[in-house]
Amino acid sequence: MVLLKKTLLFLFFMIMSRVLTQELDDDLTLNKKPIIILPAKDADSPGSIGNKITAILSQKATEIGRFEVIDRRLVDAILEEQKLQLSGMIGEGQIVKIGELASAEEAFIVNVIEFGQKGVPKIIKPQQREKVEKEQNQDEILSTWVVKTMVGATAKAIVESAKSDAVRKVELENNIHTVINAEVRMLNVATGVSTNSFRINAQFTGGNRDASLNMALKNITWQISRKIRGFYSLTSEVMQVDGYELTMLTGDDLGIKQGSIFEIASIDRKKIYKDRIVTIPGKARALARITNVGPDASEAKVIRKWRKVVPGLKAYEMMKTPLVSQIDLFYGQHPWYELSAKYWLMPFRKLSVGLGGQLGLLEDSEKNNNVYLGIGSTMDLDLFYIFGITPSMGISIPVNLFMRRDDRNHDVFSTLITPSVDLNLAIQLGQFRDLVISTRYIFSHIHSDWTYQIETDNENSGGFRNKPFWNGVKPTFSAIKGFYFNLSLRKIRF
Repeated sequence: MVLLKKTLLFLFFMIMSRVLTQELDDDLTLNKKPIIILPAKDADSPGSIGNKITAILSQKATEIGRFEVIDRRLVDAILEEQKLQLSGMIGEGQIVKIGELASAEEAFIVNVIEFGQKGVPKIIKPQQREKVEKEQNQDEILSTWVVKTMVGATAKAIVESAKSDAVRKVELENNIHTVINAEVRMLNVATGVSTNSFRINAQFTGGNRDASLNMALKNITWQISRKIRGFYSLTSEVMQVDGYELTMLTGDDLGIKQGSIFEIASIDRKKIYKDRIVTIPGKARALARITNVGPDASEAKVIRKWRKVVPGLKAYEMMKTPLVSQIDLFYGQHPWYELSAKYWLMPFRKLSVGLGGQLGLLEDSEKNNNVYLGIGSTMDLDLFYIFGITPSMGISIPVNLFMRRDDRNHDVFSTLITPSVDLNLAIQLGQFRDLVISTRYIFSHIHSDWTYQIETDNENSGGFRNKPFWNGVKPTFSAIKGFYFNLSLRKIRF
């Protein structure tokens, strides 16, 4: 009996020691990626466009927190030491040598495909042209036909001579059109082979050369900031699970921001197939949003789950926001029928925003059905997530355009705005679908007058809006306040 206890105790300590001393997987993102940003072709010119884009790339790579950018002075020193030539694109052997000396595995390089600046004539807007022509017509009315005939040729010659080449040159120099097309590539410094790339391009017209260039570079900066993060997505691990609260092995040291979304998945499996080791990817289990960022670990909350989440699972950073669309079916007692579609701009955030359109049929005070088309916006506040159910509160503001005929057969139009407070219950049907049951309370409405448009001979007048003709009482939508129910089917893509 004593021997059995000692054996069991020995096995227990052996197992625990193995668990405690186990190493982290090699594919986890634990450190910043060392990266070299190689100088552009025109590196000898400090003010060149290649150097400007390279400086922006270096700044943004540093700001996002997941790249360790090798100091440019070190790269310059290596280039000087190795006597590498910058007369063309850096060669494969040069890249390998730079990588070895700088202890980096990958490098960024900027290739400027097109850059140009030229002055262009300002485009006169139609409204401005009409104003000028109107003023000219008024001036002609004040002068007689005889005077206009006698001095017309002379005045024209004076005006044309006043517009000298110098004046035109000043106008062009203050309306510069700037074009930038470039490519950013990531290279494996061991092989010199491109592993990733993206294009950046910008155009801007206006101001002098410096002002126009600065505005184009602002656009380039935004593009680089948005795209460079995708060059190094993070792979983390679930350290701890407490209900729907997770602790993940990633933090501020790798540039993680609050609100980032991770996909939780099971660990990849290795399998031998025909004398070859293949990797079978793990199955997705949940989505989690970072709620609190620590120095090297972060807290997250499960926002969608379809399989069990346990410690040790992988967490993959989602580089693209999930796409969420929704189809709504609405019914009221008036009767009121509506079919609408909605697209969520910021899904899976605490406060999300949706835009959509609707097609419906609403009965008015005269018991006639009125067809309408509309657009609307929604703001939704998620309360919590538990057992696949997400209750939320929101505000909807639909704007609907009604079309019908009055009693004299005129095509008349009217708008109706019906803001509402919504209480929603999203029930998860699977990994990619939800059923949403909503209660809407329409607390007010704004109904514009019915009008129709009369065409006139004046093309610029746009016609006149007149009140329609009704044999009886004007149709209204006065009794629409109250509670309504909405049924929706939501689809998620990621």
